Amino acid sequence: MKILKELSRSEFKSQYSTEKSCYKLLADLKWESGYHCSRCEATVYIKGKQHHSRRCSKCGYDESPTSGTLFHKLKFGVLKAFEMVYEISTSKKGASSIWLAERFGINQKTAWLFRQKVQAAMESSQNYPLEGEVHVDEFEIGGSQQGEQGRSKSEKKVRLVIAVENRDGKAGRAYAKVIEDFSTQSLKPIFEQHIAKDAQIITDKWPSYNPIKQDYPELTQILSNKGLNFPMLHVQILNFKRWLRGVHAYCEPKYMQKYLNEYFFRFNRRNHRATILDKILERVVHHKPLTAKMIMAYYN
Repeated sequence: MKILKELSRSEFKSQYSTEKSCYKLLADLKWESGYHCSRCEATVYIKGKQHHSRRCSKCGYDESPTSGTLFHKLKFGVLKAFEMVYEISTSKKGASSIWLAERFGINQKTAWLFRQKVQAAMESSQNYPLEGEVHVDEFEIGGSQQGEQGRSKSEKKVRLVIAVENRDGKAGRAYAKVIEDFSTQSLKPIFEQHIAKDAQIITDKWPSYNPIKQDYPELTQILSNKGLNFPMLHVQILNFKRWLRGVHAYCEPKYMQKYLNEYFFRFNRRNHRATILDKILERVVHHKPLTAKMIMAYYN
């Protein structure tokens, strides 16, 4: 499995070779702003029973660095959890739950649920909208259907919209969203969540973009010419499709947004690969716990 060069496996192993080193990092992240007991809000503690756990001096609650995080009630050791996060966040080709289960000797369902938690930490914060020149386009994923061309109505296809910063012909940051259809109502959320109001937005001539100009006056529409006028954008669409097929031969529509979040989390940090693991672990610590029931309810 190809790993990002700036974060080698040997460097990872040297930093996180023991459970104690893993717990120390989690504790440093969890209580970086100071200790507050999660039960009584007291700020004074003594050493707890486990590595880097803290016991409240007032109520006696012994709190682990993993408690209240996405690592809450791990079904396997923290060392194994760190290694799995490393593989998911740094592998260019991704790490499927089947591969994780075989690699780390755990149940495939357990691997799948853990992978879901890591993907939840990869969801965009929406705090850094795309700026400058931004290209937007819609596309579909799924096998071609007989008699269907262009924007089809097939239920077997997943519809998506993508927005990418164009920096002198090269891609900057990017985001993508699953959409129900190609209406203005479906297209507008990616603008509201991921694009700055003053961005120089360029789309094709699809009429559903017209009403969006009311809120984004710098939006310009040009002919797509079968994608020839948006070469950089279509390269990114193709790259995502190749990556997805490399991880899964088939992806159910209900899971697609999670894989979009994962892909673009890595894509937007491709120039900061040395710290990508630190970033995802920080998010893991500050994200609320997710149970199996909560994850399954999300898809039902």
